Amino acid sequence: MKESANRPEDQTAMSVRRAAYAQPLFRRILAPTDFSHRSEAALDYAVNLARRTHGQLTLLHVLPEPSAFDYTMNGYAHGEWDQAKEEAEKNLADAVTHAKRTFLEVDSKLRIGVDLHHEILSAAKDVSADLLVLSTHGYKGWKHLLFGSDAEKILLQAPCPILIVR
Repeated sequence: MKESANRPEDQTAMSVRRAAYAQPLFRRILAPTDFSHRSEAALDYAVNLARRTHGQLTLLHVLPEPSAFDYTMNGYAHGEWDQAKEEAEKNLADAVTHAKRTFLEVDSKLRIGVDLHHEILSAAKDVSADLLVLSTHGYKGWKHLLFGSDAEKILLQAPCPILIVR
């Protein structure tokens, strides 16, 4: 019969292992949103996952930075920028309020930038994200070729695992 399991150093090692298992699997979850229906579905997954893993959830919205070319490239006409920023802030606050109905450890970030992918990846590093929860529009064929996939581009450079919700 082995008596080694009753030694204090073995019990200490077992306690350390148990404590490691008690740590949240995903301590920091980042969920970018564009406020679309698909994005809302991804946020629901992120909220439930954060609640189950006792992690911290950060909602992120990236607002395109205005430039001289915006009006012709589906951006903001002159004078609409402030209105777009206010709307984004309101939508982000509404998303946080909705998420807090289920889980209280939620905050948000609004970033402004030219490159969506860079802003999401930079935010993931800034909050030390353990997981990114993204939505995808699921374009196939010529639409995928023409528009590409934001989720795919982020996936290639992400500093952490990604959950993609379609």
